[in-house]
Amino acid sequence: MVVTGILVLWCALLLVQKVNLSRADIGRHIKNGEIMVDTSWSEKMEVLNTNFYSFTENNFPFVNHHWLSGVVFYFIFILGGFKGLSFFYIFLSCLSFYILFRIAKNEAGLEVASILSILVLPIITQRAEIRPEVFTYLFLASFFYILWKWTKEEITEESKLRDKKYLFLLPILMLLWINLHVGFIFGFLLLGSFWISEFVNFCKTKKIKRIKWLTLISLFSAILSLINPFFIKGLFYPFRIFENYGYLVLENQSISFLENLNITNGLHFGLIKFLYTLALLSFALPLFVKKDLRKFPIQNLIIFVATSVWSYFAVRDFPIFSLLFLPIVAYNIGFFFSKNENNIGKNLSITFLVITLVWFSLTSFSRIKEKESSFGIGLMPKVNAAVEFYKYQNIKGPIFNNYDIGGYLIFHLFPEEKVFVDNRPEAYSVDFFQKIYVPAQEKREEWLKLDQKYNFNSIFFSHLDLTPWGQNFLIQEVSDFAWAPVFADEYNIIFLKRNTQNAEIIKKYEIPKSNFGVTRQ
Repeated sequence: MVVTGILVLWCALLLVQKVNLSRADIGRHIKNGEIMVDTSWSEKMEVLNTNFYSFTENNFPFVNHHWLSGVVFYFIFILGGFKGLSFFYIFLSCLSFYILFRIAKNEAGLEVASILSILVLPIITQRAEIRPEVFTYLFLASFFYILWKWTKEEITEESKLRDKKYLFLLPILMLLWINLHVGFIFGFLLLGSFWISEFVNFCKTKKIKRIKWLTLISLFSAILSLINPFFIKGLFYPFRIFENYGYLVLENQSISFLENLNITNGLHFGLIKFLYTLALLSFALPLFVKKDLRKFPIQNLIIFVATSVWSYFAVRDFPIFSLLFLPIVAYNIGFFFSKNENNIGKNLSITFLVITLVWFSLTSFSRIKEKESSFGIGLMPKVNAAVEFYKYQNIKGPIFNNYDIGGYLIFHLFPEEKVFVDNRPEAYSVDFFQKIYVPAQEKREEWLKLDQKYNFNSIFFSHLDLTPWGQNFLIQEVSDFAWAPVFADEYNIIFLKRNTQNAEIIKKYEIPKSNFGVTRQ
């Protein structure tokens, strides 16, 4: 119990991170929840189905697949603010880890489960920002636990309904999951994998009881998943979500793509590749050494292959792979060592546990040290200073803003101001990003055409935007006499157009061009 507590505590510590609201999604999610709870039916429908927050493509069709997450986050925010949201996110993440750790411990013993946990925790906690995907982690763990527990029970003709009661939780969880996050597709992956395993067993034993029950539960899950605002469209949305992605998002890229660009910082590529290898070895060892493989669960192999491919081609799914790695590899190791009469398995486990504990301590402290400035609960210090300045000075739009800061502006300024863009690629057309947003930052003539069209009054930009076009645009605007920088801090910069409306603010707050290392042109 002590070791388990220490591991859960480490999981929590690695997730402790203050919210940089200027670049986070959580502000938009809270606003989604506020609209879903407090506004009219027509506005609810708009936020569900259209690009509601933008003045550029406000009628563009959009599937708000995580709308219920926003409602949950909104209520947590009302009760506990951003600190409450931080604790909530950490709790659900740690609970997800603990559920799967219990399976690993039961299948391979405390030593092996602890070693595997130490290896996967840096990746499970890699995405410490408060996001709706935390519900996917929790339901993923719950689905696997319920299905795994059920496969361990003997189903007979005399089995009562109460013996299968936990299976009936799955359709109910699926009903919630599909409305909370698009990751519900992983629930169907687990159902399908366990169903295939049961079908193979049926072909061998001709006992139909188990596969009948799992087929029934899978059908109920599919039927209840249709209870979402988008009906069938919502059910199949995970297969279509990338059809309209006109903007390159780092978290949706493959390992090889990011390595070629030398973008590896904090992504643990070496560790994830080691886990891929270790998992493969854990499957190969029983296959080569054991003779009786009839009880080896096929679903583990299916889940491993699917999540490895998924995570390799989209680094955002590293935690999904790592969570399921824990019980699956633990089972494989326990399966191999279970019939060995000597204590080699336990001795090796204890040896490796000591080694990994040392490694884990060093890397974990190093990681916490790296994010020392952001270590804590709630918001980063003074992260709202820019928008407080904007409001206090009664600055008006239209606003030109960059992709990252959209959620921040939506949270603070909507409905008084709408944004030019926010960080939902699927909510804007491909042409918007490729023919308008990026070119306007790359080419002076495109920016002037865009400004003529919308007559921007202010530019609100996160200067932490490291895209080539974002950096080029900032250099361009700092050098442009038509725009005056009036606010800059460690997160954001605000420019105002030189006009009568902004004259007094510019006179009082203009930042000299020389402060930015450029001269007036």
